[in-house]
Amino acid sequence: METKIHSQLIYSILFKFISMLLVFVTTSITFKYLGKSDYGIWTTIYSIISWVYLLDFGFSNIIKTELPTITKDKIGKINTLITTIYVGIGIVALFILIIYLFLSLFVSVSDFLNIDSKVINFNFILFLNLVFSLSVLLIGNYKSLFVGILKSHLVEFSLMVIQLFILIFIFLLSKYDLFHGYSKVLIVSLVFGSVNILMSTCFTIYFFYTNKNIKISLKYFDLNVLKSKSNIGIKYFIIHICMIIIFSTDYLLIEKYFGPKEVANYDIVLKIYQVPMLLVISGLAPFWSIFSKKFAERQYRWIKRTLVIYNFCFLIFIVGTIILFFIIEKIIFWWLKTDLKIPSELLISISLYITFRSFTAMYNYFLNGVNKINLSLGLTIFGAIINIPICIALIKTNLGVSGIVVGTCISILPLCIVLPIQAFNIINKRIKNVIND
Repeated sequence: METKIHSQLIYSILFKFISMLLVFVTTSITFKYLGKSDYGIWTTIYSIISWVYLLDFGFSNIIKTELPTITKDKIGKINTLITTIYVGIGIVALFILIIYLFLSLFVSVSDFLNIDSKVINFNFILFLNLVFSLSVLLIGNYKSLFVGILKSHLVEFSLMVIQLFILIFIFLLSKYDLFHGYSKVLIVSLVFGSVNILMSTCFTIYFFYTNKNIKISLKYFDLNVLKSKSNIGIKYFIIHICMIIIFSTDYLLIEKYFGPKEVANYDIVLKIYQVPMLLVISGLAPFWSIFSKKFAERQYRWIKRTLVIYNFCFLIFIVGTIILFFIIEKIIFWWLKTDLKIPSELLISISLYITFRSFTAMYNYFLNGVNKINLSLGLTIFGAIINIPICIALIKTNLGVSGIVVGTCISILPLCIVLPIQAFNIINKRIKNVIND
């Protein structure tokens, strides 16, 4: 088991690292292909649409938590769980589409974000991306299945393949000026959406081909499963909604108050800082299901040792973030051949933001894996409530874009403090109970 965990971690980090390199190259080409203003609009659309992937009412998280604890001999229970979750996600996707179409009759997103509809048909492109994302919301559930059977490295491999194909198509568009006369933002949207749907379909087929005992069929559908899991599912859903408010509204606030060019600057800096964060998160991804399994097996000392080792290893992350602060402008020039002058207060605030998010990842995985999320739920709701008002207040203090990032840091700071304390309290109590028994 230990060897399997180590190999998964290494492969996950390797695939994520390659994906990051591909993202860097893709971003450079896309930036030049679209231009700074259109790139800012595209990243705004992409940030809005990325919300959809979190709006599955926590169903995908139920698979990651429940599947590792079900023994392989109970294949009927596994098929019932997976089929019911797929049907549930399909219903959610349809519900989101209907809600969006209804709201679009009364609200224009382009008007709210001060985007000139004569320059770009923002609302149509946003709707197109929504359709793509809702399709991937269902088809892309293969990622939770691979995590559930403790093969999370295949998730990172699939994301690497998706990014590779996106790079190829964007490169061809840029080099040969294909589809001249059409909106470039529309073309980029078609590339990202089509590749994600096609590759997600292929990996879904691969999962069920290599796990022939696992099947999706309406005969396995059980409404009682949705009812019994609705409580935990709704909690995950609320957490996801709050995460959207905390982590994804930055783009919208920057677009509204500072314009698309500042969105582009922010996105470029954030992409660089996200590299170490995403490497950490990808390496930790297997631990959600591993913690669930280890906790069920009462291997509490192993869990505590893992958390302690993580804390020491995280010091390396902090050192790397400090080094990045001093060299990021050189990286941007080497990457985009553009001399961007980034305010030091923005770099400091993004450094803190990335550090906070990365540090809480392990504790989130542990608490999610053992179904102890009530405290996380409360703190996340609190952060979501204060996030936008704090960001707007800090904008008015002349902090500029960095004020928005500082507001986000303040919103997630309680999680950074409380979650590690909660995790160690839970595991120490379990160890003590075992000793007393």
